[in-house]
Amino acid sequence: MSKTEVNSININYEIKGEGYPVVLIHGLAEDLHYWKYISNYLKDYFKVVSIDLRGHGKSDSGEDTISIELFADDIYKLLKKLDINQANIIGYSLGGQVAIESVIKHSGLYNKLVLVSTFSQIEDEMKETFKRMYDSSAVDYELFFDTIIQYILPDDMLIQYRDRLNQSKKELKNSKDINFIHNTLYSCSIFNATDELEKIQNDTLILYGKDDPIIPKKATDRLSNNIKNSRVVEFENTKHNVLIKRNFDKAKVIIKDFLEE
Repeated sequence: MSKTEVNSININYEIKGEGYPVVLIHGLAEDLHYWKYISNYLKDYFKVVSIDLRGHGKSDSGEDTISIELFADDIYKLLKKLDINQANIIGYSLGGQVAIESVIKHSGLYNKLVLVSTFSQIEDEMKETFKRMYDSSAVDYELFFDTIIQYILPDDMLIQYRDRLNQSKKELKNSKDINFIHNTLYSCSIFNATDELEKIQNDTLILYGKDDPIIPKKATDRLSNNIKNSRVVEFENTKHNVLIKRNFDKAKVIIKDFLEE
């Protein structure tokens, strides 16, 4: 992994493989390690650039007001520093919002777009779930973890990995900036790019979990109905995190084949 200065902060990133660049943007409270398995697969076909968003992983937080637009600008300037002038981009959840903003604002830089479990605006039926996450993040990391994990993993995995998840929660609490998470959640909730989705002419792949309690099908339909060159793949028995173990072999090939078309 490496760091470079962008917008007066140090951004952490990792590059694997060679070939046409693919940029990976993780979700809220995650870091570039979220992409460990998919990056290890894609590196045999592409140059894979995984990035820690500011305030996540080993990237600095900075003093600027958090916004999806700021995250996208950080990535744009990082890629310019890395002499990457065209790339595919994949974003999960928060990272999907950042990818949407990136493609809208810097269309010449990005080629294909992959959106995983994301949305262009908060729907009315999402507001109560976001309030629960937002309120829990105002208390401490452990309460936030307990709240959000119910939305991320299917019930059978919550039972199967209960002990491991409790251990992870304890280990992570001292390394996570809960105030930054809290502020980032707010930026997610006010993001609205629906009116600009028609600007996206990029070939777009949309992946979502059929049982996602954060993002309803209405939000996924809003993306697919407004992005002209888009297709949708649904994963059964899946909540917010599409890239769980049982989906991985299917998802990785779908993504790779789409990027190679």
